[in-house]
Amino acid sequence: MATFSTSSTALSQTHLDGSRTKKSLSERVHYDATGIKMHRDLMSAYLSRFVNQDDRLSVQDALNGYRGAESLLMEAWQESLNRERVGSSESGLIAPERFSDKLGKVNQIADCKQSERKVNPNS
Repeated sequence: MATFSTSSTALSQTHLDGSRTKKSLSERVHYDATGIKMHRDLMSAYLSRFVNQDDRLSVQDALNGYRGAESLLMEAWQESLNRERVGSSESGLIAPERFSDKLGKVNQIADCKQSERKVNPNS
C-alpha cells in the first residue's frame, strides 16, 4: 500500500480538471468542476490511485480512467446509501478485487458485498 500526505494532496478538495475547492468536512458529496457528482470519500479514494511517489496527483491519468471506474463508484455509493438506510455499520464500498480487476491497479477501496443496484445521485 502506498502512503502519501493527505494535506498536500487534498484529494477531497480536488477536481478532475486539477482545480481545488475548499469544503467543510460535513459536505459529503463532491460536485466536480467537470460536472461529475460523487460521494466525497469515494472520489478521494479513486483519486488516491493516481498519487505518485512524490505525493503528486496525476490529474490527467485520473481523468482518463474515470469513465472506466464510474459505474463501480456509483454502485459503491448506492450500496453505502442502502446500508445507511438499514443502519448497517459496514462500510458499503466495492470489493477491492472488483475495482482493481477493472482498472488493472492495486486499489485502496474498502471491502463489501457485491451489488447490482444503480445509484440515484439525486437521492
